[in-house]
Amino acid sequence: MSPTETTPVPLRIAHRAGLTPEATAVRAPEGELTYRQFDRRARAVAEELRAAGAGPEDTVLLGVRRGVHWAVGLLGIWYAGAAPLLVDLDAPDERLRTLLRAAGTRHAVAPDTHAAAMLQRRTGSELFWASTTTAAPTSAAPPADVAPGSLAYVLFTSGSTGQPKPVAVGHAGLAAQVATLAERYGLTDQDAVLQFAAPAFDVSLEEALPTWCTGGTAVFVKDNVLSPAELEPFLAAERISVVNLPTPYWSQWAKDLERAPRPLPSALRRVVIGSDAGRTADLTRWTTAGHPPVISCYGLTESTITATSYEPSPAELAGFTGDELIPLGEPLAAVRAYVLDEELREASPGAAGELYLAGSCLARGYHGRPGLTSERFVADPFADAPGERMYRTGDRVTREPGGPLVFLGRADDQVKIRGHRVELKEVEAAVAAHPDVVDVVVRAVAAADGPQLAAWAAVTVGSPLTPDELRRHLLAKMPGYLVPAVVTLMERLPRTPGGKLDPKALPAPTPR
Repeated sequence: MSPTETTPVPLRIAHRAGLTPEATAVRAPEGELTYRQFDRRARAVAEELRAAGAGPEDTVLLGVRRGVHWAVGLLGIWYAGAAPLLVDLDAPDERLRTLLRAAGTRHAVAPDTHAAAMLQRRTGSELFWASTTTAAPTSAAPPADVAPGSLAYVLFTSGSTGQPKPVAVGHAGLAAQVATLAERYGLTDQDAVLQFAAPAFDVSLEEALPTWCTGGTAVFVKDNVLSPAELEPFLAAERISVVNLPTPYWSQWAKDLERAPRPLPSALRRVVIGSDAGRTADLTRWTTAGHPPVISCYGLTESTITATSYEPSPAELAGFTGDELIPLGEPLAAVRAYVLDEELREASPGAAGELYLAGSCLARGYHGRPGLTSERFVADPFADAPGERMYRTGDRVTREPGGPLVFLGRADDQVKIRGHRVELKEVEAAVAAHPDVVDVVVRAVAAADGPQLAAWAAVTVGSPLTPDELRRHLLAKMPGYLVPAVVTLMERLPRTPGGKLDPKALPAPTPR
């Protein structure tokens, strides 16, 4: 029977392996896997995990790094009926121990005995593990018949209290999102899709899963620290057709291409960006240069990665008047987006409100945290069916009649400076408009006479720009209360492997 959009992802991949067994599923620095090899090695992992007692609702540590072993381990855990626990293996040992305790994890996958022993030492746990190097299973047992409502994966996000939040995503929501995104990006079995995101970042799943469900090739880059200019030869050599990049990384690429115009690899047909708010000036310079079309995506781990997308028409591009934030766009199929006031009433057209998401995209909640789940996943009063939920994103947005959702900033990013209410994203956009600035973040910091704005900006290599010059540039364009009192110039901003800002790694500002 052919799979449908509701068929769980691992069963769709197994079906694809039967259709095109000799097609290439994975290409990585350590080698390639056909769909047949991919499927058989995943079945071997599943066989070992089942023998160790892993099954539905059990979490399994995906204790491997990017590449062939990551792909095999991920699919093997699903073939066992269990759920991968996605973590950053470079995190401190105590962090890993905290995550495993929170997820109740007793199983792992690892390349070999030595790697498994290292995981057990680092986590302080006796983990029942399966190897990702076994070529084939010893039995003909099929993949587990995964129930749509069962746990698909657990991924931790940072919490406002400092405690990580384990987001539990179900197979039904994941299947719906993968089918929608495969269609949205126009994926086929001819595509070679870059695997760029860090393994502990959920965009890694968005890169791989729609690719495998449509029979394409996931191509792993050795590391994602290289610059855009260094990435281009890799894209050309591997005939990459689709890339999914952190917005700040793409923004750096757009500015670099404007400074040094050059054609991009001919096979590249689609660029997807996300993880942070982009700016229309970068979109305009990219499109004007004739580069491949860009889809800007927005979502959260709690919305199973992507919830909305935006791809401007020529008329919309021409309508940008400056360096605005790229709109969030429209909800994906089966996603509902509400703009609500503090009383959970729909905001008037054009008025600011908080964004709530609903529909099949929603995660099941926070794994083992019912109190936190009920706080953020609340009853949906606008749903047609009883029992539906919506997720409070904490993001402030607005929407004109017939227009796209527009991001204003975080609900907790609106601050008062000298009596004026300030949107930090507005200040970031103004700083980013300087031609030498490639990345920026603005925060409110405490000072003797009240809160002040502080900016950290990454500038182009060799730029003579000084903090005072940047402040004078801003003072000529905007009111003084919007100009950061303190500017710190850096070679690059500290970011996580997933492309998000790492605020704890920012150098301390010195308020004036």
